[in-house]
Amino acid sequence: MRLTTVLLVLFIPVVFADNPEKAEKKALEQQAQAFVKEAKDMEKAGKLLEARTRYANSQSFAETRDATEAIKRIDGEIQKRVKSALQQAHRLYDQGKYAPAAQTLEEASKLGGSGSVFSYDLALCKRRMGDTASALAHLDQAAIATADPKRKVKIKQLRTALVTEEQPSALKNDDRERINKVNQLMESIGFETSVEDRQPSLTQPAEAGSAVTPASFRGGVSPVATHAAKAALRSVSLCQALDGLKGTLSQTPAITFNLANCAEDTDRPADAAQLLGRYLEAAPKAADAERVRLRVARLNALMELPEPKGAQVRGLYASASRFLEERKYDGALADFERAADAAPEFAPTAWRLALMYEAMGNVDRARKSFTLYRQLETNPAGRQEADLHLDTLDAKRGKYDEEIDHATETLSDLFNRAMNLTFNGLEDRASQYKQRARERARVYAKQKLKVVGGFTVPFAYAQQQLAEAGEHLASALLLFPLGAEANQLMGLVFLQANDGRSSMRSFDAVASQNLPVAFYAQMHARNQDHAVKCELTRDRLRFIFLSSYDKKGKPAAPAKPAGEDGLGDLAIDPASERAADFESRIVMPAEIKSIETKSGHLVLKLGKEEIMLSPIYLPAVPPADGPAARRFANSYTRLFVRYPGLEESKLGAEGMTAFEKIKFGYDLANAGFGIAMSLNPIGAIGALESFVQMSREIHGVSKALHVTFAGWVKTIEDQQELQAGNTFKSIPTEPASLTFLEEIK
Repeated sequence: MRLTTVLLVLFIPVVFADNPEKAEKKALEQQAQAFVKEAKDMEKAGKLLEARTRYANSQSFAETRDATEAIKRIDGEIQKRVKSALQQAHRLYDQGKYAPAAQTLEEASKLGGSGSVFSYDLALCKRRMGDTASALAHLDQAAIATADPKRKVKIKQLRTALVTEEQPSALKNDDRERINKVNQLMESIGFETSVEDRQPSLTQPAEAGSAVTPASFRGGVSPVATHAAKAALRSVSLCQALDGLKGTLSQTPAITFNLANCAEDTDRPADAAQLLGRYLEAAPKAADAERVRLRVARLNALMELPEPKGAQVRGLYASASRFLEERKYDGALADFERAADAAPEFAPTAWRLALMYEAMGNVDRARKSFTLYRQLETNPAGRQEADLHLDTLDAKRGKYDEEIDHATETLSDLFNRAMNLTFNGLEDRASQYKQRARERARVYAKQKLKVVGGFTVPFAYAQQQLAEAGEHLASALLLFPLGAEANQLMGLVFLQANDGRSSMRSFDAVASQNLPVAFYAQMHARNQDHAVKCELTRDRLRFIFLSSYDKKGKPAAPAKPAGEDGLGDLAIDPASERAADFESRIVMPAEIKSIETKSGHLVLKLGKEEIMLSPIYLPAVPPADGPAARRFANSYTRLFVRYPGLEESKLGAEGMTAFEKIKFGYDLANAGFGIAMSLNPIGAIGALESFVQMSREIHGVSKALHVTFAGWVKTIEDQQELQAGNTFKSIPTEPASLTFLEEIK
């Protein structure tokens, strides 16, 4: 009987599905149509966002003209509603009706789009309503969501003006230019800019142009800083530039505050406290006055430590502050550990260690440090605050893991689709992958371009799924801001949003925990194409083979499984043992002669051999030629510079070459790329850190953890205050303008 059953099972597909691919395609189309039908009903009912979600979901099964046209139609209607809402809010704002204007903006922002404009205008409304804290939070979001660097700096200057209430007088052109350069340096701290390592006095500023020895490269242990020698020579000192702002300029609140940061970062706590006192005198009503007073008290406590341990602890605190500002978290952690060894009875060090371990999601070490702090702390309020952290550690860990699981599931599905890894549980999508491969080939043949990696995922579906994964990761990062898994995944999401700098901010947290920074690509080498996970560490590159492709693009599984998920471990838990037995290729940095951005690819030259990597881009066909392609690939080339320290890497020109100007007639649109590199194609990504979104997530998570909202916010503020280090203030160059905007110009 058992034999008969087996024969029937084997025989059924032959009888009823003589053409499996056609049967599979029909089944997928039926599922897609079911979603389209639901979407049409919702669209008729006016539920545009819900309808758009259903239409996008249908594309995960089959791309239909109905869904594609409907998504375009809904996006157009949403754009009209957003524009109308901005006009209405503008009228209310001009009439002095700030609360109704803010309500109109908040309702319209739920539709998506114009994130920077909404946040900026909401900040103006909140400021007019007297809610400075909310205004500042919305300005932070406006800066995050703004792609234009110059506009970003202007928003941050307005933020400073709202905090300090300073109104700069007319500046000479030379002074304005010097301040603008300083503001630009602030934006690149941890990238091209470091803080200063020398120790000038308050009364004797150092001369501009003196030698720079960046603090971030002095005695650190960070993987990011292992190529210190070459990077230090190119690094520019922010504090040295600030010292160059002499005369009346140096008396403004923002510059005084920034000089205090430099004093603290260079182990001059007395100078820092004095400068912060001047700041409070110059800006007595500053929004951050209470926090500054607390900071002065902490500096005084440091100065009261007996010698010689006092000097040692102060030096380590200064070094840790620099590491935090430049996102070298392992260096900061090591300094705090050394400070604890030097003065084990000093409670503030135990507090800092506890927050660092909590931020990384290391619950056991965090619990130990919070408990020690509670024993050392004599202030009842401090003990109560430690209790709040202790009471929520396990619940936070559980919620964090839940959010990571959701994001991992979503991103795994997308990358499996994009690399055609049908053997990773996607065997029923063969027809869909063939369709995507044919479409990709058609696009490139039309443009006469060389094909790059990936099979692409329908844009609307990829956009929706990436945004959903991003929301889960935002919740996870509220719990453990330096969590390795969350930052690994968020770095990948930012790469998909073409935001290379934000991806590196996430990857810095990963590298600081001795974990590889990774991305996915198609590798072309030795006459064989592979889908690979590219892992970068300070001492090696590893390419984990996820599949091989034949000449027709058909995938074959590797000889050894690529981790439990078939993706080489999408998210790596630093506390767990990781299998090392992959089918992979390891390349040592010394083997690499150069890495070069070449069109939309990365080319690694190894002696007589070349390896070409085509990064996987989910939402659209990757650009293959021209400036857009080079900007796309440069984001990945920079990872090789920053983490393994391959300083000889060659970036592609991000502007147009003379030949391209002739070929394209100065019009990038002629290149025909389906991706706008100057914009964020995933609108929801830029909104992840918005004040409104964060407030909603905090409320939801705090309810799940059974803690008060106020207490929950306090734990977040504790972590943010430590990790940010001494944040520098962008220096205003003109009086604050509270003019409402309907678009960013």
